[in-house]
This record gives sequence, structure tokens and C-alpha cells, in this order.
Amino acid sequence: MSRFATQIASDVIRNGLGVELLDSTGEIIAEVFRSDANHTVNLSTFGNDVPLHAMEELIKHARVALDPFEDGTPLTAAADER
Repeated sequence: MSRFATQIASDVIRNGLGVELLDSTGEIIAEVFRSDANHTVNLSTFGNDVPLHAMEELIKHARVALDPFEDGTPLTAAADER
């Protein structure tokens, strides 16, 4: 992910934590967000085209960085938001 970097960001309004994918200019191009309010985990690319290898690395990093939910529930127990 040499052209890309990640950062962790807390979001008080959405009540959760996210791992953001940044491009070489520092723009956020994707995010994996853990909602502590409803125990969901979602990925957003904000309409950007993101290379598969970058998405795979983002997801891999998010699985570690965002686990567990704030109340201690494992990330693997995330609710399905259908």
C-alpha cells in the first residue's frame, strides 16, 4: 500500500471508530467504520475507485484495529444491517 496510508478516527456523532484509507495527497478515499451504537461494521469508498489490493489491506488492518466494539463484543459479532 505504498501510495496509501491509513489513520484511525473517532466519530462522536456516529458513535464509533473508523479506519480511513488516505491517498498520496492525504485525501480520505475509503473507510471501514465500526458503529458502537448498533454493532455494525461498514465499508465506504465515497464513490472512489480503489485498487483491490488497497481495499484488502484496509480491511485486514480494520479487523485488528477496530476489534472489539466499545462494550467488549467481538467484531465478528457485528450485526447485519439489511
